[in-house]
Amino acid sequence: MRIAYFVNSFNAINWGGQATSTGLKRLAAQNYPHAEFVPLDVPKLPYKHLAPIRSLFEHHLARAILADDAAGVARNLRRLNIPLTLFQGFDTVCFNGEGAIHAKSGHLIRLMGMLWYFKHAGCFVSALNQTVDLGRQSLAREVVAHVYRTLDYVSAREPVSFRELVGLGVRAQLVPDAVYALPRLSESEIEPLTAGLNLPPHFIGVTGSSALSKSSTRTMDRLLTCIRAHYAMPIVFLANAKTDIALAKALRRKHPFLIIQPPVRYEQAMAVVAKAHLIVGGRQHPNIFAAMHRVPFVPFRGNTHKMEGVLELLGYPLQALPWSSDARAIEAAFQTVDRLYDTLRAIEAPRVTTLVLSQKSEDVK
Repeated sequence: MRIAYFVNSFNAINWGGQATSTGLKRLAAQNYPHAEFVPLDVPKLPYKHLAPIRSLFEHHLARAILADDAAGVARNLRRLNIPLTLFQGFDTVCFNGEGAIHAKSGHLIRLMGMLWYFKHAGCFVSALNQTVDLGRQSLAREVVAHVYRTLDYVSAREPVSFRELVGLGVRAQLVPDAVYALPRLSESEIEPLTAGLNLPPHFIGVTGSSALSKSSTRTMDRLLTCIRAHYAMPIVFLANAKTDIALAKALRRKHPFLIIQPPVRYEQAMAVVAKAHLIVGGRQHPNIFAAMHRVPFVPFRGNTHKMEGVLELLGYPLQALPWSSDARAIEAAFQTVDRLYDTLRAIEAPRVTTLVLSQKSEDVK
């Protein structure tokens, strides 16, 4: 059994990507100990400065997929920098969809073409660990539905995406995020991981969001001001994406806080989260890290419904705040968390132990 694994996020700047890939590799080793797990380094998208040309080839690829035209799929994949040699030597595919299955993703159609071609080549193909948020983009919905209906196994990582897949006519399962396959850090692990970071003894952890941009300084400034007004604790800004790093650097003169950023890896970030009094922000995986370690969090929205899905899966009694929320709404959320603090700490995060990459698995129904 030789498994082609992509999207390969082991070396991503994003801590969530690092953690999910590590979780899936762990599950593969536990469930298929004799298999070879091969992370694919997918070539970069071409025509970076010629977007209309790339869009044209993506449209041609989408039409070829819908027509089940193998020659057309192969031709347009090559135009989009995917050589057919990439598909050779594998009998199994573990597709880590993560956050790529949304209508605004520049990778979506190319990824669907790869899945179609792997299936055409006779592989067992699983598409899993994904948020699916296609909005009303009709071509994207049509292509994803067409491809996913042919695959051997499809799952969503949260219930909102699960319902969207079912609505597309896809036979799907609900399996929590692969990060939940990782073990909770113990105190003996947390201390050495955070020893060199100069963390204050008590602090509020803050993250950004995929819904923000580098110019969202006023929005982040409002949140930081509210935190400092309500909590008599220092702030630690967990910046794990280029946008978050830019916002943190732009605001650190006005708001004295410690920035945790790459090259810090996900293990250290998880340990920082585990030591926090509270996490505030719109990054999905730091909030999942918090849930795993029984640290309450105040959720804000992302650029898809992934945060809403995280909350529903956990049965979390707060709604994701829009980033347009004013100071009164943010203060009300803080008061709710303070009141429910012990209840939130008692929420049990799910565990993931299975990975479906063959028909022999008991999870294929």
